[in-house]
Amino acid sequence: MKKFLLICSVFFTLNAMAQAPEGINYQAVVRDLAGATITNAPVGLKLALVQTSATGTVVYEESFSTFSNDFGLVNVIFGQGTVITGSFANVDWSMGPYFIEVAADVTGGTNYSVLGTQQLMSVPYALYAKSAENSFSGDYNDLTNQPTIPTMTSQLTNDSGFITSPDDADADPTNEIQDITLSGSNLTLSGGSTVDLSTVSPQLTEAQVDAYVANNGYLTTEVDGSITNELQTLSVSGDSITLSNTGGTIAVPAPAKLNTGGRVGICAGSTQSGAGWVAYNQTTIRIDVNTTGCAFASAPQYYTSIGGLGSHFELVGASAIYSPTANGFTVYLKKNDGSALEAANAVSGGWFINWQGIGN
Repeated sequence: MKKFLLICSVFFTLNAMAQAPEGINYQAVVRDLAGATITNAPVGLKLALVQTSATGTVVYEESFSTFSNDFGLVNVIFGQGTVITGSFANVDWSMGPYFIEVAADVTGGTNYSVLGTQQLMSVPYALYAKSAENSFSGDYNDLTNQPTIPTMTSQLTNDSGFITSPDDADADPTNEIQDITLSGSNLTLSGGSTVDLSTVSPQLTEAQVDAYVANNGYLTTEVDGSITNELQTLSVSGDSITLSNTGGTIAVPAPAKLNTGGRVGICAGSTQSGAGWVAYNQTTIRIDVNTTGCAFASAPQYYTSIGGLGSHFELVGASAIYSPTANGFTVYLKKNDGSALEAANAVSGGWFINWQGIGN
């Protein structure tokens, strides 16, 4: 049976300190042409880190030989596979944008087929921090070999030209403080002198103003005789913007397009805390996520995460999307130790699903 790989949940950073392994979690679901998941089967993956654009320079490339699990999921850590070219540790994450090209052989071999390229919308925090670890924080206190800064004038000397005594050359420390006043056309500086401004008045005669306007191309009368028809109103109707008084109409530009040519629509939300969970079997619970309010024309690309009051870190499956349609999808949860799980656990833990859909 012919198979194909469907990417359903992409990248998030490892919770890692500087000494921890470097990598980016990558997750995908293997499905057949009918949309059914292919479980417990070998899968060959090849991931490439591409710089600048989807068709840019490959700076790092590696391969994986893995298996899908009971849910059809494959999980690998990009950066810890078999290196084909480049060095993951030497990637300068500040020189983005970066894209990840995915190729797969769902028979488990190395006869890879390219499935697509996706942009890393944000650089994993720990990896970016590593590439910037030698940069200056901007805090003066982080500098070494700090110079000594004088805090009192007594630490300064006249060798530098500073006045260290309040008694200046004329023995009056206050006569440098002056006031400026205007009386009629006389401008006076206290302790100084007075200037008569009557001879430099900027006031122009009416004849001088008219001559200035005419000689510099300014309008002195209304060309069409109306002093109000320049006042216009801007209005929006549908995707059209119109300016009144025959100002014209323009169409609002269409939204940005994906590489496939479809318009991009983004819609997001979350389920209610502890609500909507039902039992699937003794170790699994499920929830149906309703996205009808987004009005997608077809099934978008969904992304998920799980939140709650507690214990949701013990779960697996929250980022796996099942039966996606334009109106919603299903998520199945299990405990990572395989122990029993009931809908009551979701209620007491206040678990909920955060979701985002990108599509038409």
